[in-house]
Amino acid sequence: MEKFVSIGRNMMIADKYFKLYLRDALLPYNLNAAEGIVLLMMYRKTSNHTSISGNHEMFGSNTQDELIREIHYDKGVMTRTMKELEQKGFVEREQNPADSRSYLFSLTSQGIAFQETMMEILRRWNTQLLDGLSEEQLSVVESALQIMAKNTSAFYCEESSHKHNTLKERN
Repeated sequence: MEKFVSIGRNMMIADKYFKLYLRDALLPYNLNAAEGIVLLMMYRKTSNHTSISGNHEMFGSNTQDELIREIHYDKGVMTRTMKELEQKGFVEREQNPADSRSYLFSLTSQGIAFQETMMEILRRWNTQLLDGLSEEQLSVVESALQIMAKNTSAFYCEESSHKHNTLKERN
């Protein structure tokens, strides 16, 4: 049992230091860690789509709900984060033609130009994080983390559904 506590504790420590590093690294660009993580997801979703306005051929648009599912922020945090990124000129918001109740967010030219800086920030972090690990160890860690992410996602969805059903039964 102690081994499992140690794994969880070490994951929390790594996550904490990643967020602190990201906060500090993004400070000179007037961005916070939450905004940086959203930009990372938007960069990751690069595609050959064109935004509604016809701009940014290499970057597709995302709805806020798509980003919430990917990043696991709550709606309030995501709404504030997208508003800040829009005000800072990194993203633009357009009405979603498929659902008038939602918006599509796409990167502006400023957001696209910032990608290389963001990737360099991540390269520095990953270099330090992975220092001393062999290729074989990296492969094992990557595989284990993928399994753990899948397990935790399934567990959370199951628990969330169970709690939701229990609340419904009480009412």
